[in-house]
Amino acid sequence: MSNPRKRRISSFSRRAKAVSRGIGMGAAVMAAKAENSEIWDIEGNRYIDFAAGIAVVNTGHRHPKVIAAVKDQLDHFTHTCHQVLPYEPYVRLAERLNDLVPGDFPKKTIFVTTGAEAVENAIKIARIATGRPAIIAFGGAFHGRTFMGMSLTGKVDPYKKGFGSMMPDVYHIPFPQDYKRE
Repeated sequence: MSNPRKRRISSFSRRAKAVSRGIGMGAAVMAAKAENSEIWDIEGNRYIDFAAGIAVVNTGHRHPKVIAAVKDQLDHFTHTCHQVLPYEPYVRLAERLNDLVPGDFPKKTIFVTTGAEAVENAIKIARIATGRPAIIAFGGAFHGRTFMGMSLTGKVDPYKKGFGSMMPDVYHIPFPQDYKRE
């Protein structure tokens, strides 16, 4: 398809047919390539990427050191689940992060794949450490698509609408916002 506009319409039509409505879309732009802090869409338009993959691409797109590390890893193996078959780079990175945490006490690290998984593990750790079951979350916040993440999320529509009761012992309070002060 040579016409960029037709290609865009076709891509979004295919997305509407193939991707669940539960996956929102922040921008009506279909990414084709990216470099540093810029993204080009499938029509060739160039944008500054202010979102950075929801702030997870903090080195920019295709940083040379990241590309080199990925290529090096591909020469060894593509994936193994650390819980099933551990590997040394996992341990090395955990050690590096633990060394960066201030304080004179033992530290440990866990790597997870999503923000919701990180939040849920933090809740498990907090419940064990405090012995308390309740969780306080701020209204208006978003914590993920898992059931606990939805329970913590402070917005009903569209995240919780139609799903029924949420997890117990989650209490929402307003987020303190300076602009509401008089």
